[in-house]
Amino acid sequence: MPMPTEEQVSQVLGEIQDPELHRGLNELNMVRNIAIEGTRVGVLVALTIPGCPLKDYFHQVIPAKLKETYPEITEVDVQLTSMTEEERQALVGNLRQVAPAPFARSDSSTQVIAVGSGKGGVGKSTTTVNLAASLAKQGYKVGLLDADVWGFSIPRMLGVHERPTVVEDMIIPPEMFGVKIVSIGLFTTEDNPVVWRGPMLHKALQQFLNDVHWDEPDYLLIDLPPGTGDVAISIAQFLPGASMVVVTTPQAAAEKVAQRAGFMAEKTGLKVIGVIENMSFFRGDDGKAYDIFGSGGGQSLADNLNVPLLGQIPIDPKLRELADVGAPIVLQHSDTEVAQALDEAAKEITNLLPPRPKASKRIELPLMTMGGGHDHGHGHHH
Repeated sequence: MPMPTEEQVSQVLGEIQDPELHRGLNELNMVRNIAIEGTRVGVLVALTIPGCPLKDYFHQVIPAKLKETYPEITEVDVQLTSMTEEERQALVGNLRQVAPAPFARSDSSTQVIAVGSGKGGVGKSTTTVNLAASLAKQGYKVGLLDADVWGFSIPRMLGVHERPTVVEDMIIPPEMFGVKIVSIGLFTTEDNPVVWRGPMLHKALQQFLNDVHWDEPDYLLIDLPPGTGDVAISIAQFLPGASMVVVTTPQAAAEKVAQRAGFMAEKTGLKVIGVIENMSFFRGDDGKAYDIFGSGGGQSLADNLNVPLLGQIPIDPKLRELADVGAPIVLQHSDTEVAQALDEAAKEITNLLPPRPKASKRIELPLMTMGGGHDHGHGHHH
């Protein structure tokens, strides 16, 4: 077999994606040189940031992929360098043009769903995490914004502990189980209370929507703080047209509180699409369902808000235990009654809000080359 040409090597490298930006290496202008000598190939790759934590990834993936495609290659030497300040800015500029948080635009292909509750302690975050994991499991691209600023628990529930990479001013969200996550909790420590007031929160949320490279997910779930405060109002302002799911428990008292959250959401322009009743019952070893927290709250709230009851999630200690160790129950024990109820709720959501067609994909190519007068395409190597 003859050795591949530079062109062919370049094509293979183009199929490898940057694991953080999820775009091909050629599209990101990361491949700087390809040298072929005999059966050896040398590749020079420019990383987006110096000291990038992914060095090992490129050292492993590039040789593996090249040798797999062209078995006659005996050796691949990967050299890494890093982009200059200007190149980085051009790259971020391009990503921004292609994907500034376009959620607010009417042609955005992302369905934004805020998850709220009237009060704390109803299992809202656990529900949100499992809905996100369930949607990802169904094959959708999912983003999860933890806007529950004081009670952020999403990173722990998904087992994400590293700080996100920041390129220029763009935050690259860590991904776990196919869900991209951003949370205040990734920027502070769990035991460090966040003493933030309304305006600062507003700013942080704006940043989490605009300066994060979400990359047009099918669904963006937002875990709201309990109650009817600033955050819900901010989200409604930033994302007109977002939908909301209200989580409540079967008690009549809880339902009244949740109803306030529902009405309040509608006043600010969030469209309530359904109710999830959590802690609906406990199924004993005898197979009987026990209504520990009363019954009917979810249905009566759904009737009052004039929306469907999307699911009734039973009580199962495993749900919380698994959340505490970062393993959502819908992935770990998908055969349990709880997991099935959550999966069912996620399916109901996709029925009510099917993913929208991707509009912006058509305009991507011309944008990628608009780089302040000189070409950031794949033509020449600096």
